[in-house]
Amino acid sequence: MPNCEMCGRRVEVLKRAKIEGAVLDVCDDCAAKGEVIRTPYVGGQWGVRTVQPAREKVVVEYEVAAGFGKIIHDARKEREWDVKKLSLVLHAKESLMHKIEAGKIKPDLSFAQRIEHALGVKLVEKVVEDEDDGKSAGSGRGGMTLADFVKVKKVKK
Repeated sequence: MPNCEMCGRRVEVLKRAKIEGAVLDVCDDCAAKGEVIRTPYVGGQWGVRTVQPAREKVVVEYEVAAGFGKIIHDARKEREWDVKKLSLVLHAKESLMHKIEAGKIKPDLSFAQRIEHALGVKLVEKVVEDEDDGKSAGSGRGGMTLADFVKVKKVKK
């Protein structure tokens, strides 16, 4: 008889459940503490999957546009502001604004939105990516595995 991986109890039937992010083979009592993935484990085979696999999620992210320094510089010149005036409007250090305009420092999203509002320009772009498009390296599921990063040396005997 197999043992529950959570409580250690010996039972005839195990269920595979996801409990706090870990996938375990557990008894009925422990399975109630998570989400059942497959049921039951009898005679060395798993039963039918009871939970539908997760659909591909579309991840919407925002990022600062390429060439942000030139955009900021051109908009500032158009308004006839110097860097000191812009830094006062944004409540930021003048040296920081010089570095951002030069492209040495990329502003975070919240600061980029403040710059957008002050200068009336578009700095933040929407980036849409499929979380699992099946084209990534790694296992058949599309995720990266340790084997994707490690080179195994074979020892000759």
